[in-house]
Amino acid sequence: MMKEEDRMREGPAGSQPVLAPTESLIELVELSAYYGSLQVLKNIRLSIEKNKITVFMGPSGCGKSTLVRTLNRMNDGVPGFRTTGKVMIEGQDIYASDVDPVLLKTRVGMVFQKPNPFPISIYDNVAFGPRIHKLAKNKYELDSIVRESLQKAALWDEVKDRLSKSATGLSGGQQQRLCIARALAVRPEVLLMDEPASALDPGSTSKVEELMVELKENYTVVLVTHNMQQAARVGTKVAFLYKGDLVEFGPASDVFENPKSPLTEKYIRGSL
Repeated sequence: MMKEEDRMREGPAGSQPVLAPTESLIELVELSAYYGSLQVLKNIRLSIEKNKITVFMGPSGCGKSTLVRTLNRMNDGVPGFRTTGKVMIEGQDIYASDVDPVLLKTRVGMVFQKPNPFPISIYDNVAFGPRIHKLAKNKYELDSIVRESLQKAALWDEVKDRLSKSATGLSGGQQQRLCIARALAVRPEVLLMDEPASALDPGSTSKVEELMVELKENYTVVLVTHNMQQAARVGTKVAFLYKGDLVEFGPASDVFENPKSPLTEKYIRGSL
């Protein structure tokens, strides 16, 4: 596993390297993950910075989706799943016993590969989280949250006159942006996106990519993708994973233009 040299310094002789101070929001410290006896992540150590887009990429089965799901404990209910090491958000281990997984998911929202709107109205999709978590004191405040979330997801102008219509009547790209609005409505700090454009047409993909770049102004975005061109277009930093190992991690331009690992170079060339 390659470590990020510009972020690490050696401790006293014989000790493990320690993380240098950063403006990071999330720290993964020797994170490993298992499904039963199968180890799918191996001692991952990296930092996710605030208001950046951090991309996890690699071939199918490399562990990138498992990795992103550890950031909001999405795999907690999977039989046999367990982790070792730490996932720290603002200095707090999210796997500690005093952390409420439900509240964690309001801080760390998630958008999945396929759009999954609820079979209810557009308005009620976005209002669902704020209602559950009692984020609005009255209908006026709830209306404001719904409108603001749809605006942030670049969807308001397209749906403002049909908020009472079923969300399932939207196009695939609109449904995915609705899911982004739904995630934003609970006011998260982090937005996880697991291949959010893989099921979309090129035009919708372009809109989602533009939206990701806009969202990093106010959110920390973590993107999983198998699309190297997408990673290069939107990524601030890129982590390349292979068979559960973090092979390389650094600025997107460095990873794509001057990869340090032969494995990374092979993957970028399409020969891995």
